[in-house]
Amino acid sequence: MTILSVPIFKQLLILMIAIWAIAVVLRRIGLPTIMGELIAGILIGPAVLGLIEPNEVIDVLAQLGIFFLMLHTGVETNPREFITALRKSFGIATIGALVPFLASMSIALLFGFSLNSALFIGITLTATAVVVTLKILKDLGLQNTKLARVIVASCIIDDLLSLIFFSLILSVVKSEEISFTSLLIVGLKSTLFFGVIIVVGYFIYPILERPFRKSNGKGFTFLLILGIGFGLFAELIGLHMILGAYLAGLFFREEVASKALIRKVEDRLYGISYSFLGPIFFISLGFHITFDAFTNSGILLLVTLVITCAVVQVISAGGMARVAKFSKVESLTIGIGMVGRAEMAFILAAIGLKLNVISDAVFSILVFSTFILNIIASLGLKGASVLLKRKAKIID
Repeated sequence: MTILSVPIFKQLLILMIAIWAIAVVLRRIGLPTIMGELIAGILIGPAVLGLIEPNEVIDVLAQLGIFFLMLHTGVETNPREFITALRKSFGIATIGALVPFLASMSIALLFGFSLNSALFIGITLTATAVVVTLKILKDLGLQNTKLARVIVASCIIDDLLSLIFFSLILSVVKSEEISFTSLLIVGLKSTLFFGVIIVVGYFIYPILERPFRKSNGKGFTFLLILGIGFGLFAELIGLHMILGAYLAGLFFREEVASKALIRKVEDRLYGISYSFLGPIFFISLGFHITFDAFTNSGILLLVTLVITCAVVQVISAGGMARVAKFSKVESLTIGIGMVGRAEMAFILAAIGLKLNVISDAVFSILVFSTFILNIIASLGLKGASVLLKRKAKIID
């Protein structure tokens, strides 16, 4: 061990103490632990106490946290149930993406931002937080319900649509014309990705099933290979790695592996995802918060964006859920479930900052907006879960 590694382990010790304390306190009072993790990130990060500074090691651990959270969720999801939820979710996701995008962009224009800046603000506050939402649902014990599958499917479609919007916005920013050809290329990339994944998952993967028929099979290692491979393929064609990780876990099913092996893999993934790397990711989100950008106009922009985004998200997604014949409480839950913003929003905002389309101050406001939206989603889903249980509407 070198001397240079000691500060990293000190920071890791602080992170693990925070994770453990949050879990003990919040679970005892029945609140989602993600709330505490986000707040802890602000407190121990540069914004307040400065105990931990963002660094490459923590960033790598956080990125691995996203990967393992999505991989674990995929393993826990039945492919047939996901496809069924996907069919019900398309309208919810489409309207749930379009309306917040137009609303956020309009607010930015009203505040005097250029069209390019407004487009980036709009797209940043459109992409939903699949990982954050999954963690909240897990904390509330809703992860294996029909509503959870619909929410997750809606968030995934929303993020795909956000990536398509983003490719078009990038064309506008770079002064390229939006043509039928550019739209076709984006569509073909998405189709190619899902086509290849389906072929591998349904036809090639089962051929390799022999090592996975016993509980001592190397299923965990193979699943990591598959998840990283799918994720890199997604990145290669312009999608996000977490989509590949989720789909890799989705195909690790009982038709391929024994129940005992699946349980073993789930246990390992759960420990890594929810007791180590996953919480580090959520805490690290708080490290990006800075209070320097909050002048009077900055605070007004922040409040307006947060309130508008939350309200229109619930109304648009929840309204489409009602059209899809979900009950009022279920529709409200679906709408609230799509309010969270995180990993994709940070990526898009960071690209806007790098291209000088948005300033450091706007970047900070967008980061803080996503933080508050996650708190709203966490508290909202907690309240919705109480209503669902009261009305006995939770259906596995």
